[in-house]
Amino acid sequence: MVLSAGFAAQAMAAAPPSTYRFALPGGGAILYDKALNPKAALPERAWQRAVFQFPNGAAFSLLPGAGEWNAAGTQMESPSSDDISPSGQYVVVARISSGTVSTGPGQPEVVSSREYCSAIEIRTGCISADQTGEICGERWQRGQPAQWGSDDQTRLMLSDDRPSASRLLRLVKSGQPIRPVVDDDAGVRNLLRCDPPSPGNREAYRDIAGKLQAAGGHGDARLIDAALAGVGGDNSASSIDSTPVAADGGRREATVTAQKATLYTAPDDAHASRAYLVQHDAVSVVKAAPEGWMYVDYVGASGRHLLRWIKADQVALRP
Repeated sequence: MVLSAGFAAQAMAAAPPSTYRFALPGGGAILYDKALNPKAALPERAWQRAVFQFPNGAAFSLLPGAGEWNAAGTQMESPSSDDISPSGQYVVVARISSGTVSTGPGQPEVVSSREYCSAIEIRTGCISADQTGEICGERWQRGQPAQWGSDDQTRLMLSDDRPSASRLLRLVKSGQPIRPVVDDDAGVRNLLRCDPPSPGNREAYRDIAGKLQAAGGHGDARLIDAALAGVGGDNSASSIDSTPVAADGGRREATVTAQKATLYTAPDDAHASRAYLVQHDAVSVVKAAPEGWMYVDYVGASGRHLLRWIKADQVALRP
């Protein structure tokens, strides 16, 4: 079954039983993959992977989350049409994390589980909050555009903790380390989706990028620099994650086809760097815009990531 804005539609017969596409208002979707129990009825299934997809095919991973290679011990619950706000503006997704905890010195460890719920603004993909506890047991209130439980709970889900450049700087200036604060906001990409660069926040973002560089977050700082450059003149939500993805929501992999492909610090000929790749080198495409350019991630033999621009005609996307 495929849900489309709360309505059921017949899935294509060829669709694998362990994947599921939950349609959202406006043409986007959440793609659920790797069911732990694919033979169970849909409402009872648990998923090891979930990807938020924009109408243009751009996407980002909900599980594993930002900065995670995997999410062992965590599973996403199956969605329901009731998870979408009556206004069609938001969707709430739920997950359960399990692990062992100690009950005290000399005591055996016990398995513990905890439910979490994330509110996502459908148009932008902004994860406005990631909550746990009693609030996750609430529901959208009928007859209200976007009321999650009580007024206080609604503010917690939709506005109080919504990531922004100014909020992040306030937390850092209060003494909190910048990289954990960014992680708590579901990563730099989510920060940019929630608070796109604009004349009003550019200085705040420059400050954040500098602090990230100083703290060793070079990749995150480069993402902010690229967003501030207004790549392609587009700072819209889905441009932050502009690479079209396969049905499973993963990054597109590519291979260098040129004998020697120069890497650039910005998508124009004036920003050529000394770094280059050679034919058959493998890269992941992070961003495919503006036209004629790709922002790629190359992992060297040491495991270090190099994020640079490359001319699109010098790489070939893998099937």
